Amino acid sequence: MGPLRYGRIGFVNVAPVETAFDAGAVVRDAEVVTGVPSRLNAQLLAGELDVAAISSAAYLEHRDELELLGDLCIAAAGPVRSVLLVSPVPPALLGGTAIAVTGESATGRLLLQTLLERLEGVHPTYEVVADAPAAAAAGRPTLLIGDAALAARATCPPACIYDLGEAWYAWTSLPFVFAVWAVRKEVRAARAAEVDALAGALASGRAWCALHRHAVIDAAVAQLPFHRGLYIDYFSRLTYTLTADAQRGLEHFGALTAVENHVAR
Repeated sequence: MGPLRYGRIGFVNVAPVETAFDAGAVVRDAEVVTGVPSRLNAQLLAGELDVAAISSAAYLEHRDELELLGDLCIAAAGPVRSVLLVSPVPPALLGGTAIAVTGESATGRLLLQTLLERLEGVHPTYEVVADAPAAAAAGRPTLLIGDAALAARATCPPACIYDLGEAWYAWTSLPFVFAVWAVRKEVRAARAAEVDALAGALASGRAWCALHRHAVIDAAVAQLPFHRGLYIDYFSRLTYTLTADAQRGLEHFGALTAVENHVAR
């Protein structure tokens, strides 16, 4: 059958797990495919990947097909820095506005929609655009995620930046889980030993990175050249372990979005 097909997120936010493999400190028996979260979501669900880091929204919607791989996740209890609404208009005044959104992440868009509709009481529309940073630079309300969001912090006026992780935590007092590592249930059933070995390797990669923060920062700077201080701050705000609080945050998000999806139908 060949090695497991593993989907790796192409953003710098996975450096605190993936740097260990790039450095050769930890090895895994897997065919690695790199992509944006929405692409990995689709590939995993289509059976083109066996295991992947995916949007938490995709996992919540497809729990009948997927299960979590160990306790790996990307979460934040407060500002996340890399999932932003950039808007010259305050969120509470965005009713009826067309917000430009990236097609790279399902979770970011669903979180933005939940916050605007449930917290602010406004109902904008959403338009997927090919170049979200350009839309933001042109002054259009825009959702930015990942590396593009980190870059926007250096160019956009601070008064126009709304951190969705910060807004979620202020509202719920719970961490927000942006991504999880998941495996297709049929793959788990057929190749349990290999799945367990890959999960163990990823956990070892996370542990190695926690002990070698300088190497993680070096890798991040090499991928997206910003000042080291930015990454020291950024990675200090993220957690890569699905704690009990993070699990509660994930389930709360799932409950809220299930209600919204039911109403939409």
